Amino acid sequence: MKWTGICLAAIIVIANGVHPQTTAQGWSEISPLIELAAFAEDEQLEVTELNITLKESINYEYLQETQQKIKQQFQSDKLTEEETTEATKYIYEKRHKNGDFVEQFMIVVPKLEDISFEVVYTVTSQGTKPLASQFMVLLSDRVKAQIFTTNVTLYSFIKTEINGIIDEVLLYQKFQQTFDITNIEQTTDESWTSRSGYTKRWDGAIELPSGAMNVQFAARNLGSATNVTIGTPILTAEY
Repeated sequence: MKWTGICLAAIIVIANGVHPQTTAQGWSEISPLIELAAFAEDEQLEVTELNITLKESINYEYLQETQQKIKQQFQSDKLTEEETTEATKYIYEKRHKNGDFVEQFMIVVPKLEDISFEVVYTVTSQGTKPLASQFMVLLSDRVKAQIFTTNVTLYSFIKTEINGIIDEVLLYQKFQQTFDITNIEQTTDESWTSRSGYTKRWDGAIELPSGAMNVQFAARNLGSATNVTIGTPILTAEY
């Protein structure tokens, strides 16, 4: 039933562009990643990566319980351990045989205090695949329900590459209009530009001195092409 519902939502988004019907309470509840992927498809952009990340700090007393849950979730898939001066990192990874989907858990245990540890879950897809965003939402929803609490923070982003024919400024204007974004901040360097804004379409926001933001649009000029990364509420990727 859950998978059917997600696929149905995807069909609605694709059929209506990225303008799904609003409800009496406001915007639709379709996942940001699904809407971002649909926007890229509407604009005929080449998607190079899709990503959903979940992060939460959890009380230290639940460390062993959380580790056990993750092992059961991944059925003892690849585990690596990294040591830094400040923390020990336990990394669990699972690659899906039915496509270029990678799930990863990282548990970060600080060495200087035993109050809490951080759990970071990511699911990524390289390139555009049919229903990729819907499959990733299904995976992250399952993990969120089994591993995390209501204090979890969810991040989503897509990476695209555009050639010199498409103007990234015009692309941002289309993005801004489509998602009804209020501009908050803009930073420009020699080869890249980062724009931050706010949309009522998605929950959650980060407070900045100039106002609340929950969406970022970053563009890096590579000469013959431009890499564009779009995410909510803040980008967790290098751009």
